[in-house]
Amino acid sequence: MGQPAEVMPSGLSAISPPIPLSARLLAKPFIDRLCLWGFRWLLPASHAWATAATADGDVERFLAALGRGKPSKSLQMRLRRTAELQRLADAAFATWRDAAFGDSKSDPAQLADLELMRRRGAQAFSNQRSAFLAFAKWYGVPAVSYQIQEPEAAVAALPSEQAAVSALFASPAQMPAITVSQRSSVRGVAEYWLRFPSPAAPEEGATADTVWVHVYEPLQATADTPSLIWAHGLSMELEMMESGPLDFLSLARSGIRVLMPDGPGHNRRVRPGLYGGEAFLREAPISGLHHFTQTAGEFAAMIDWCRAVGHGRVALGGISLGALSAQVATNYMADWPAACRPDALLLLTTTDEVSALVTDSALGQVADVDRAVLAAGWGRPHVAALARITDAPAEAPIDPARIVMLLGLRDNVTPYAGGLRLARQWGLPEANIFTRDQGHFSAAFGLAIDPAPYRRIIEILKD
Repeated sequence: MGQPAEVMPSGLSAISPPIPLSARLLAKPFIDRLCLWGFRWLLPASHAWATAATADGDVERFLAALGRGKPSKSLQMRLRRTAELQRLADAAFATWRDAAFGDSKSDPAQLADLELMRRRGAQAFSNQRSAFLAFAKWYGVPAVSYQIQEPEAAVAALPSEQAAVSALFASPAQMPAITVSQRSSVRGVAEYWLRFPSPAAPEEGATADTVWVHVYEPLQATADTPSLIWAHGLSMELEMMESGPLDFLSLARSGIRVLMPDGPGHNRRVRPGLYGGEAFLREAPISGLHHFTQTAGEFAAMIDWCRAVGHGRVALGGISLGALSAQVATNYMADWPAACRPDALLLLTTTDEVSALVTDSALGQVADVDRAVLAAGWGRPHVAALARITDAPAEAPIDPARIVMLLGLRDNVTPYAGGLRLARQWGLPEANIFTRDQGHFSAAFGLAIDPAPYRRIIEILKD
């Protein structure tokens, strides 16, 4: 791991690009305090922005939905601009979608341009939330439109028998049909997308949820090419950023296929009136459990697809919420078909007591989720009922030699102490545990400086 980039084996030098000063600053621990401070402004502004997106420029409609504020000329202008940017983003998405998944053959270069235009449109619309920063602060807009369930009823609805709990996380009885888009290339890497209906049953009155997966792979991928399914963190919407997913090109250049799914309630799967990640928090802690059960079935479908296109190994993982989602799902995979089980796990910033995050996570505290659930009457006995479903088991679900972890010593979002307990409890070899003197966000940014956890998972996939 300490070799200079130019002599790293198996193409691993591809994930050690020159590091700009800005990236080095983002990896400093002070950035964690700055991020948490920023979220105190950003989340309420996002709530106002998401509400504005449903108002179609109508001030009275916006204020009625939000339940606060007063009309003004500047607010009218912001709402009209929000509606305009949303229409442009929706049009760019529809144009890209029709080209990528249409019956007519698209020129690869044109498809790459349309994808860039889609992300530019999405970023411009997403950035419009900054127009509501002052409004949200002045009128005390909440970070989340909480709808917390009554704890006794919520807990009573949870299955008590282990078999029934396992059934919540079962792989799909019938795998969804996965549609593969046309291909393009970007900076020497093949690019395409998958889409399929989520195996999870839609909520009452809702339409079926479509899963979108962005894929990068080597131009000369073979049946031996291994795959990494990488799940993003809470409110981490790389697909809505112009250059967001481009960091993963280096992984594809190292000889692996990278699948980046949009998590439920994020990116292209956000419900009207909500912002990316709000659905996970809105009915906490039950909405978190729903997220984990839904992603489990989607992971199984993606792993099964990877097995169908080749016999290379498959790693499942992600960062923060993505790591937790992979971790919880894998705890229940013993009953899954062999074709749906991952060969390796990559858990970047994780912890063992997932249920405790409802009150103990610094990010949750910024969003006031702890106050919301406590005010609704949730206490330790209720959380304990969730713990037996979501918290890590005593034994590793797969060979510990194929589990890689990144832990930040100062992490108070997915607490370091719990991550270390998990690594020790599961018996991970020291070579697979990467501990850094960083917090939750700085550890994530630090991967651009030292991608050793990625190198290790690639070694395991290629071994």
